[in-house]
Amino acid sequence: MNVLRPIQKEYYGDDNRWFLGYVINSAPPAGLEGRVKVRIIGVHNPETGEIPEADLPWAQVLIPTTEGGSSGIGRIPQLTKGAFVFGIFMDGVASQIPLVLGSLPHTEMPSSIQKNKTTGFSDGFQYNQSRVQNVIISPLLDDEKAEAEIGLRRQQSMKFFIDNGYEAIYAAAITGALQKTNSFKTDGGGIAKWDINASVGSRYVGLLRFAQQYQPTIDPQLYSTQLQYVLFELRTRFNLANSKILSANNIKDASKAVNSFYLQSTAKSDQLAQRAYEEVLT
Repeated sequence: MNVLRPIQKEYYGDDNRWFLGYVINSAPPAGLEGRVKVRIIGVHNPETGEIPEADLPWAQVLIPTTEGGSSGIGRIPQLTKGAFVFGIFMDGVASQIPLVLGSLPHTEMPSSIQKNKTTGFSDGFQYNQSRVQNVIISPLLDDEKAEAEIGLRRQQSMKFFIDNGYEAIYAAAITGALQKTNSFKTDGGGIAKWDINASVGSRYVGLLRFAQQYQPTIDPQLYSTQLQYVLFELRTRFNLANSKILSANNIKDASKAVNSFYLQSTAKSDQLAQRAYEEVLT
């Protein structure tokens, strides 16, 4: 049973222990505001069947001195699910009272074993290829952009992002923005209109390299591959955009975050996002 243990004032740090871990829940219940649930490497078995999420600790998070520090004053931590964090145990060797001190930027790539498996880690960034393969692959959109084809791809996009842990409003925001950007077409720069050039750092070259990570390699022109690459970018290089999306309170704000921070566009796609959301509800 997960018992909340407050930090004791008499601790003065003779036997503190540090840890690394992944945030698996950043939405604490009432009364635990500012905490995140963490699966700690080397302490908590990554197999959720042995240590379920309910038994993991709600860690307190250190905030900067620019915040008020008093009850009800200042902002709460902005860590999101999947964040890679560093911290210490305030109770030393007992290791029951974790305190998160900060997060570490990271780029996650599949290992040689993960590339050939159909299941990913249960917490954090999901590199679950089976979820991609379950998305129906349809032919490239023709010039007429048939509504039936666009509607199918809109549904596939919603399913993909919801399957990978996004709430419906955020999945809809991403989906609507992708439809606005290139009508889900995988040519002409792809579904996100990635810049097509030969420079090493271009996002389109990143898509090509991403597809080559798998054995056998996957086709970068497939709709499923490009959806997976969007997810990869949001969880790595564009994790700030991902945080902005997930902190939005409504579809309109989430759509603006997708366009501004991920697609780097001034386009407005909230109406398309609303349609995608309503289709899921019905």
